[in-house]
Order: sequence, then C-alpha cells, then structure tokens
Amino acid sequence: MAVLFSDEKKWNLDGPDGNIKYWHDLRKEPRSFFSRQSDGGSVMVRAAFGFNGQVGLAFLDGRQNSPKCIETLENHLMPFVESIGGRNWEYKHDNAPTHTSSATKNYLNSKSVTVLEWPSMSPDLNPIQNVWGIMSRKVYENGGQFYSVNALKTSIESAWYNWEPEILQTLIMSMEKRVYDALLKNGKTLNY
Repeated sequence: MAVLFSDEKKWNLDGPDGNIKYWHDLRKEPRSFFSRQSDGGSVMVRAAFGFNGQVGLAFLDGRQNSPKCIETLENHLMPFVESIGGRNWEYKHDNAPTHTSSATKNYLNSKSVTVLEWPSMSPDLNPIQNVWGIMSRKVYENGGQFYSVNALKTSIESAWYNWEPEILQTLIMSMEKRVYDALLKNGKTLNY
C-alpha cells in the first residue's frame, strides 16, 4: 500500500523563521535586512507527495477551517489521486483539527480515502519535514529575502516542482528505518 505524505508550511518574506536578528563578526560590516509589518509577510503552503510523484502546491489563504481544508483536498489531492489511478493508497496528515473534523472525515470517507493512523506530533517520522528543510535551503539560499509575496511564491514553486524523483522515493524508502529508530529511542528525537 502506498502512502501520500501531506503537511503545510509557513514561508516568510524575511527568511526561514521571520527572525531578522543574527550574530555577526564585529570586524565585518553587518548585513542589511529589510523588515515588514505583520500580516502580508508570509505565505502558507500545503503539499503532499508519494512514491509516484507530487501533489500540486496549494497556496492557502487566511485562517484554515474545515471547508477550506476540504476545498484544498478537492482541488489538489483528488486530481493527483485520479492521475495516478487506483485506490491502493493511504493519506497521511498531521492530525490538525481541520483535518480531523467531522466534515473533513466525512469528505474523505465519501471519496473512499483511507487515512493512515499516525501519532500526533511526530515530525521525525514524516518525510515531508525533510522536504521542507531541503526546500527552505533552496528558497532562502545565500540569506535570501523577498520583497513580494509573488517572488516568494515563485521561489517556493521552483523548489517544489524541480525535485529529482529519486530523492523523494529515497525519503519514503527510509520510513521503515525511521520507525525502527523511533521505537529504539522510545520516541525521542532522531537524527534525520
């Protein structure tokens, strides 16, 4: 059975964590940064991937709720599932309230989507966390900051749509070892 790993990530115009403070060598000129007022300085993205490819990115608007979650699933997840054919797969999400609400569960059931049982708060096991890390290094390389949301979106899309399939497949194939290592460490942090 194949698994489709899914998660969302916030991307900031000012850098990977929105923090513009940094340590610098006092013998060198400090780097200059620009900053933004709150609201309007970030982008929220939902994505998913499996052994057979990647789901199209979903740029999320505003605070997410069950209807918006269902709309994202309908417009991004379901077309991908139809393109790969068959029903022999499971969907993995992060157990956020919008994903576990009755409305979202009913929607997934109506589409015959099986949700993979997954412990809450287990980022060590979810390979999409590795994907976010690799993408962040590409999006923000050389201390990259963005002056517009559109420029940030373009960079995120470039990082998402230019994966070598082998990298994603390797991450998925590492799952057996991740689970084994998590059991050995009694759920403590892993070095992935």
